[in-house]
Amino acid sequence: MKYFIVTLLCFFQGHAFSQQNTSDELPDDNQLFVVEEQLQYKPTLNLNKANSIDLLATQLLNKEQVNTILNHRKRYGKFISLYELQVLSSISMDTLKLLSQYLYIPFFDVHNKQEILKEGSHYSLLRWERKIQTSKGYQINSKGIKTYQGEDYRLLYRFRSTASNLYYFGFSLEKDAGEFFVWQPEKNQFYFDYASAYLIFTPKKKLEQIAFGDFHFRSGHGLIFGGNFMQSKNPEYWQSAWQMGNGFRPHTSSSEYGFYRGIGLKMQSKHWGCSGLYSLSPQDGTLHDDQTLSALNTSGLHRSTTEQEKRNNTQLQQTGGTISFQNTSQSLRLGAEYLYSQYQYPFHPTPTYYNSNAFRGTAHQALGFDAQYTYHGGVCFAEFAKSSQKGKAFYAGILHNLSKQNTWMLQCWSANASFESLQGNIPSYSSGIGNETGLYQALLMQLSPKLKLSTGFSVYTNPQAAFGKKGPSYGHEWINRLTYTLKKKTLLFIQFRKIQQEETTVHRTITPQNKYYLMGDLVQKENIQWELHSRVQVGLFDLGYRETSYCMSQSIGYRFKKFTIKAQLSIFDSPSWDSRLYAYEPDVPLAFSIPALSGNGIRMCLVATVKPFAKTELSFKIAHVEYTHAKSIGSGYDEVVGNQQTELKVQGRIFL
Repeated sequence: MKYFIVTLLCFFQGHAFSQQNTSDELPDDNQLFVVEEQLQYKPTLNLNKANSIDLLATQLLNKEQVNTILNHRKRYGKFISLYELQVLSSISMDTLKLLSQYLYIPFFDVHNKQEILKEGSHYSLLRWERKIQTSKGYQINSKGIKTYQGEDYRLLYRFRSTASNLYYFGFSLEKDAGEFFVWQPEKNQFYFDYASAYLIFTPKKKLEQIAFGDFHFRSGHGLIFGGNFMQSKNPEYWQSAWQMGNGFRPHTSSSEYGFYRGIGLKMQSKHWGCSGLYSLSPQDGTLHDDQTLSALNTSGLHRSTTEQEKRNNTQLQQTGGTISFQNTSQSLRLGAEYLYSQYQYPFHPTPTYYNSNAFRGTAHQALGFDAQYTYHGGVCFAEFAKSSQKGKAFYAGILHNLSKQNTWMLQCWSANASFESLQGNIPSYSSGIGNETGLYQALLMQLSPKLKLSTGFSVYTNPQAAFGKKGPSYGHEWINRLTYTLKKKTLLFIQFRKIQQEETTVHRTITPQNKYYLMGDLVQKENIQWELHSRVQVGLFDLGYRETSYCMSQSIGYRFKKFTIKAQLSIFDSPSWDSRLYAYEPDVPLAFSIPALSGNGIRMCLVATVKPFAKTELSFKIAHVEYTHAKSIGSGYDEVVGNQQTELKVQGRIFL
């Protein structure tokens, strides 16, 4: 019946479409940069593989339309034609006309190797980058010693191969600036300082996933298994805040911390599902003579002798699993998670006022239970967890569609000071989940077809001392954004954000600190070749003393056939590091840059990308910052004498 309906739609509708703007969702830069790169260099997106962020990044669909598409695909199976979207009442013919430029349905034999290679994404990447000016760490001091022993450049190699959700395979090799090349297999160093690889199969039967190598795992709502998945408190981008875990996914970044290294399995039947993993990952630790660890180092940098001594000098063994149940209609899901972690050496952090309740010992356990219920107007969820040393935590929320265009969401969480989760991640304000109670709610309202208002408010408290807070403290945050869209060519938004937090002053008293941010953003797309992007940021800071910062950025982009160029100029003024601002800037494909701007000066960057031959791509970036009154940039061994700094980045990719 499904094939018959689609055939009739194809016959009667053909290609009689007219253009219309349907965009009311613009993902932020952090979510969008990878998808923008995909659409630029691979202009079609497989509808049967696309997730919510992929679809939102087309800027042609709103959140309701995306959820309708994903729910239809989940209920009836993969789409067999783009015209099948016409059976969805929220997708108009005009929208389908525009979507046909980005989406497609593959027809290929999964047993044919040539068609798998053609359908999948396969590339090899090499990236080199360095700073022109030499910092103190690379200079020979009065004792004739150079602190950073390696060359002053970063080198990254990646290979990626993905075939239509059949498998994910890749490996990475990296040398940070200051590190040196050496072959020491006994220390897990294979010429490059960092090596990582993964292989994930997706059989799509009862055995859904098989993972090898370096991977992440997400289950429940993040108290036990959250990985490095970050949730935004911006009310524009909550799409994934209430979603249950999505199982195993590859560790694709060059981060040297926060992933599993081992094997994982995920199985799913009609009502029951279970997952399991085993990991033995090397760690950088501060190891003392009594064979105890006081801290784990997460920077991944091994430039100096001290950093090299800490490299992979301990291990973390982890074993965990989940079990879940869902009813026939898939409206109710119940689950349980367990993670056992064991350090190679006893972990005894240095006692301070804020970590008096931190985990100490060799073995750590965390157990959690979660539930999610989906109803006609939305979804609600809850998760409870316990950890070693009487740690307890709770996380719950609800998302309710007030109407087709208006949505309200509420989240709340609470964890005592003893709770610790080595792999958990929820939208808390502390670096860890423990010692915090908070609430966050947001409201998204479509005031008119072109005007949208989103607002969010959160409040939290630390019942006991925390870092920088020698006693109970309180904080809250407001964020509001008004977005105006005009004829798909112009998007304008104004955003106001207030952050209040309490800090301990030099007089050992806890006082409130207020930060106010105002941002105006204008994106103008004249045509497919030209794009203009203007942004103004103003920050007002009451930190016991008052400071005002501003940043004005203007970028221009031009695209013609196989050539793309983007340039940006930022003028900024920030009295101190505490009143710094961040300005997103263009970068080479599959990379992003959000530099912190402090002081008074200008920052310029230029990115050029060209595809000189078939299946090849070359990219180049130069960024230059110049301060008006500074005599040096940075601090410590990274300090550069003078008021200028220039960064170069060169990248090449070969598509297979």
